[in-house]
Amino acid sequence: MEFMGLDTSSFAIHAVIINDKEEITEMYKWECDRKAEYTDRFPELINNFKIGLEDIDIKYAALEDAAPVMLGRSNNYTKLSRVVGAVWAFLIDSDIDTSFVPHGTWKKATVGKGNAKKEDIMKYATEKWGDKFPEQDYADAACLALWNKRRF
Repeated sequence: MEFMGLDTSSFAIHAVIINDKEEITEMYKWECDRKAEYTDRFPELINNFKIGLEDIDIKYAALEDAAPVMLGRSNNYTKLSRVVGAVWAFLIDSDIDTSFVPHGTWKKATVGKGNAKKEDIMKYATEKWGDKFPEQDYADAACLALWNKRRF
């Protein structure tokens, strides 16, 4: 069985898939034109994700519940909420059981600290899986996948 973790933003969606042995089997990134206005890049990003998802055969996914992180930044929260909602809709359409997890929960369960910083997450991910993360968002997605796997 394989498990996916997804890290989302209004510019890109990163996904990492791990197997039962907690080995990374796939890493994906779907993106859009970062220079475009949000209303133009959102459809491009979501369509790229939809197309890419067609080639992924998994049963379980985990998405970060970013609401606690984004409080006070309502414009960013609105954009991220739309991305997360669209991603969730396509996961549902693909019959992928999806769990939402607060950022402090997956950080505590994987890195060991609910308030882990980006550096802590990258250090943990690199120690566990090696130097294979060209961007922080892949390390976050890998830890989300790990949380997803360990919850069973």
